[in-house]
Amino acid sequence: FRHAGIDIFLTARQHGKGLGTDTVRTLARWLVEERGHHRLTIDPAAANTAAIRCYAGVGFKPVGIMRAYARDHRTGTWQDGLLMDLLAAELT
Repeated sequence: FRHAGIDIFLTARQHGKGLGTDTVRTLARWLVEERGHHRLTIDPAAANTAAIRCYAGVGFKPVGIMRAYARDHRTGTWQDGLLMDLLAAELT
């Protein structure tokens, strides 16, 4: 298997500067070109529209909703996640 998962956190002070997109694109390109991965996955919170927009800009596509996927550390409630994937040929 040549699959890799990406997990990234960017502090709120750095949002809106294009750093997330640059970082995800650079990492995805390295995983595909240098490590030979065929598929990459990422799983933001389903409500995190900024992250989803960032990942879509790199070429990630929604696969499906993962129900009650992650627990919110502030409220203790379960939140849905969005599974997204990117095939090597789709990298922008």
